[in-house]
Amino acid sequence: MSKISHLMEMIITLQYKGLTTASELADTLEVDKKTIYRYISSLNKANIPVHTRKGRYGGFFIDEEFYMKPSKLSEDELQSLLMASEILTEENGFTGEKQLKSAVAKIKNLCINKDSNLQHLNNSGDFKISEIGSLQGLEDKISKINYAMSRGRTLSLQYLSMSKNNLTIEKLDCYNLIFREGGWHVIGYCHKKDSVETFRLSRIKSIEITNEIYMRPYNFSLKDYLKDNEKLFKGEKIKVTVKFHREAADFIKNGSWHVSEELQSLEEDDILFNLYVDETDELKKWIMGFGKNAEIIEPQYLREEIREELEEMCKKY
Repeated sequence: MSKISHLMEMIITLQYKGLTTASELADTLEVDKKTIYRYISSLNKANIPVHTRKGRYGGFFIDEEFYMKPSKLSEDELQSLLMASEILTEENGFTGEKQLKSAVAKIKNLCINKDSNLQHLNNSGDFKISEIGSLQGLEDKISKINYAMSRGRTLSLQYLSMSKNNLTIEKLDCYNLIFREGGWHVIGYCHKKDSVETFRLSRIKSIEITNEIYMRPYNFSLKDYLKDNEKLFKGEKIKVTVKFHREAADFIKNGSWHVSEELQSLEEDDILFNLYVDETDELKKWIMGFGKNAEIIEPQYLREEIREELEEMCKKY
């Protein structure tokens, strides 16, 4: 990541999160603390009011009056950017494909987080069929998470499930709040899964602070967690191609399913449905719901997974 990208993420983190330590910033940006101090110096030279609070509970903070507003794009402008990121590929001779996709993802997340009218465009290209309800404001979510971390209070989240497109209740002990790859994430102990998990703020519908008290484990390392779970925040998009037979083709053509979708007409009124996603587990369940009227063309591993599931189902019946 470039220095400019690091500086932008630092500003956004300080703007929303408030007091933040050099260690937290270093772990989030994957640099050493000396680099963080150099970045702070660069921001001060640019007249961005970042201050230092010394002492055991010290850190960096930015003036409350300072506010960096993300660029406001219309839905058509954002859709055009998304389309361009899928058309301009290395296969087509464009050498900056990875950098373009990364930049568009960050712009998209910032625009969606600040504009409720764009929520249906979804976060980071995740697959889902439709949006449920309106989301709490980003500032409100961050404020409650920061309060919970400072007081050691467990949160109760209403979290949007991608597989069934409904809301699940999750109880979370928050360890860290980070801004990565253009989006906000909260990391903590999930009571339901009995493990440390990452939740995207853009998929949280509501947050409630409970009276339950927790202590962050002394041996939890944000740096190690980010290193072990790098794919949660980075990674290439997966191209998925599905052939829908004519019985389901009209239904697919008359709906809007994903920002990257592409349709191609075939003989006998069949269609090819192409899209790019971060992961395929939830998409697989949706495709299988069409039964014999949908066939995965690529990727091959997804065809194999569905075949194995069908074989297991046949054994039971």
